[in-house]
Amino acid sequence: MELDSKLYLHDSDKTAMKALKAIPGFTQVMKAFMKVWNEQQFKLINMSTNLRLGPNQMPKYYNMLPPICEKLGIDVPELYVKLDVEPNAYTYGDTKPFIVLTSGLFETMPDELIPTIIAHECGHIACHHALYTTMGQALLNGAATFVSGLGNIALYPIQLAFAYWMRCSEFSADRAAIIYDESSEKMSEVCMRFAGYDKDIMDGANLDLFIEQANEYKSLVDESAWNKTMEFVMFKDMSHPLNAVRAYEGKVWEQTDRFKNIMTYIHSSEEDANLKLPVFITPKKYCGKELSTIRSTLIRLGFSNITLIRTTESVNKEKDKHIISISIDGETELEDDYYSRDAEISITYYSLKTDEEIALEHPREILIEDSKRFIGKPYEDVNKQLENMGFLNIIKKQTPLPKIGKKGKEGTVSKIVIDGNESITKKSWFKSAVIVVLYYYVSES
Repeated sequence: MELDSKLYLHDSDKTAMKALKAIPGFTQVMKAFMKVWNEQQFKLINMSTNLRLGPNQMPKYYNMLPPICEKLGIDVPELYVKLDVEPNAYTYGDTKPFIVLTSGLFETMPDELIPTIIAHECGHIACHHALYTTMGQALLNGAATFVSGLGNIALYPIQLAFAYWMRCSEFSADRAAIIYDESSEKMSEVCMRFAGYDKDIMDGANLDLFIEQANEYKSLVDESAWNKTMEFVMFKDMSHPLNAVRAYEGKVWEQTDRFKNIMTYIHSSEEDANLKLPVFITPKKYCGKELSTIRSTLIRLGFSNITLIRTTESVNKEKDKHIISISIDGETELEDDYYSRDAEISITYYSLKTDEEIALEHPREILIEDSKRFIGKPYEDVNKQLENMGFLNIIKKQTPLPKIGKKGKEGTVSKIVIDGNESITKKSWFKSAVIVVLYYYVSES
C-alpha cells in the first residue's frame, strides 16, 4: 500500500515550513548545518549508549513497528530505548532515520498506547520531518556553533520559526498515528497521559472530559486576539504543541472527509482502490492553459463533476478556448493540494464569439468584411449586391479611366466609400441607411 504523506500533512505544517524557509539567512544556516551534519555520529551514540530493539530484543515492542511502517508505506527504521525517566520519543536522522523511546515512556504509558506513539514517530519519517527536526533541535538546544562563521545572521527569528514549525509538524505526525489506529481516541489518550495521567495513578480518568477541556481551551484562545497573542508569547519557544491542542486537532481531523477517504482506501480490496483517495492537482497552474488539455487531465485523474463556464470576455488576453479561472467546491483561492475526486470543479474559459453571436449584437446592421473585394468588379453587379445586402442609399459616381499606371476597366468599380470609410479591411458593421458611394470607371469622350 502506498499512502502519500501529503494526504495528511497539516496545513500549519506546510505553512510554517514555507515561512521558515523564507526567513533571511535560513539557506546559509541550512548549508552550514549540512557541512557538519554527520548521520554516522548518531548511529555511534545509539549503538554505544542505547538499547537497539529487534525481533529478539524486547520483541513485544519491536514487533509493533513493522505493521505500522507497512500501513504508512515507509521502510522499517531502527528502534532504540534510552534510559531516561522523562517520558518521551523522538525521531532524528536523514537517509537512515531512527526512533528512540525513553524508558520513562513505558513507565507512563500502558502497552496498548505504545504503538500509537511509535506510529506518531513513523509519521515524522513519512512526512520527511527528520532532517529539519534534527537541525531545529540543534539550534534550539544551543548547539549552533556550525553558524559561527556566517557573519551577522540573526539566529533568533530562525530559532523562533523552527520552534513554531516543530510544533506544527507534531499535528501531521499525530494524524499518521490516527490513521494507524483508525481513530483519534488513542492519540487523545496519549495527550491526556502526557498532561498528567500516569498509568500508576489508580483513580480513573475520563477521556471525554479531557476532550471537552481541549474544546474549552480552543474556544478560550479563539475568543480574543489578546488570548492568541498571550498563547504565542507563553509557548513560542516550545518544540511541541500543547496536549489539549493536539487532542483537539486530532479529534477535528478524524471527522473530516479526508480521513474518511483514507480509511476507505485502506480497507478497499479493489484494484482501483487508489481512486478512493483525493488526488493532488495544481489549480493555479491551470489558468491560461488550453481547456481541452486540462479537462482531459482532470477526467483521467478521476474527477467527474466538472462544469464548464464559457465567457467571451478575455481577462488577460487569453487565447481562444483557454482557461481564465477555476473554482473547487465554490472556493477560488486554491492551493496546490489534494482534492476529492467528487469535488465540484467549475472552469471558466474564454471563447471567441461565433459569427451568429456577433450578428445578434448588430440587429438590422450589415457586415462588410473587406471592401477591396468589390474593386474591379462590374459596378452594376456590385450595386445589385449592395442592394441585396440591405443598403438603402447607394450613390454611383463616375471616375475617368487612369491614363498612366495600373489601368482599370470601363464599367468596373474603382473605389467604394461606406459611411465615409474608403478602405475597410476588417469586419465592420453598418446601418442600412448610411451613404454608400460607388465609384466606377468610364472612358473620357
